[in-house]
Amino acid sequence: MRPWEIALAAVFLVFCLVAGLVLGNNIAPAPTVGVVRFEGELDTRAANALASLIESARQDASVSAVVLEILSPGGFATSSESTFYSLLRLREQKPLVVVVDSLAASGGYYLAAAGDRIFAPASAFVGNVGTRGGRPSDPTIAPDELSTGPYKLEGGSRFDQIHQLQLSADSFVKNVVAQRAASPVNPLKLTPDELAEARIYLGSEALAVGLIDAEGGRTEGIQEAAKLAGIGDYQVIDLAAAYGFGPATGAPTDRLQQMVRTAPPGAIFMLDIRISLPEETGSPSSTDLSSKRSRDAALAPNARAGTWLDRLPQLSAP
Repeated sequence: MRPWEIALAAVFLVFCLVAGLVLGNNIAPAPTVGVVRFEGELDTRAANALASLIESARQDASVSAVVLEILSPGGFATSSESTFYSLLRLREQKPLVVVVDSLAASGGYYLAAAGDRIFAPASAFVGNVGTRGGRPSDPTIAPDELSTGPYKLEGGSRFDQIHQLQLSADSFVKNVVAQRAASPVNPLKLTPDELAEARIYLGSEALAVGLIDAEGGRTEGIQEAAKLAGIGDYQVIDLAAAYGFGPATGAPTDRLQQMVRTAPPGAIFMLDIRISLPEETGSPSSTDLSSKRSRDAALAPNARAGTWLDRLPQLSAP
């Protein structure tokens, strides 16, 4: 080749390289960290909506990592467990970081346990690993209908119902132990029996026992998600808004007791112990005011860390 042809080819190659870089930086979309916020109770409707949103994120190649922000006292056992498995499927393909906003109790913590990393403020409420259900009754016979089998109406004896409640709790404990014991940052320090005591921990206590990986909030969660995905230049988007979903929320909090009252017979809950089931509701005259304040805080639609501190002793003078 002649010298001028070589020079022309070199100039053309440099031009193509520069043009490619410019187009890549200005036209090609930057990697995305998607944020999903779930707030409220995990009933069937909320679990299905959240699962659909998570599945969309799993299939979206432009989403490099997901941050799930949780403020939930839990809900139905089946809803909590099925959502946990949906989150594990997402985690198989891209990093999942969970951020606790004030509360991830019972079924709410079940969701959190699916994350690669869990962040929570020091004053958040975390844990309560266990199940609840109505007091089982003996088999009955309906006077106005016929039924086959002694347990057709109740589904089993009271001992069957107690056994099923325990089986659900055992599965919950087993899954939490499997996920948290494998944490490379802050593995679980509780035994399965200790975890099954269903204690609620402050975020700082949860860190000490390995229920979370670090103290922090949304900012720290997004940074960790990007780090796990190996991306340095990225955009952050609200996935519910990007996909045209409504907010990923459970039933409005004023419907929580309605959800519990209208649950099918023998329903099993993974629900914050401070929220009364109908069978446990006492008369107003016998209700302890501090317990009522705790329940009111648990039902507050926009509960934040400051709200939850109301149940703690006041350390400052009035």
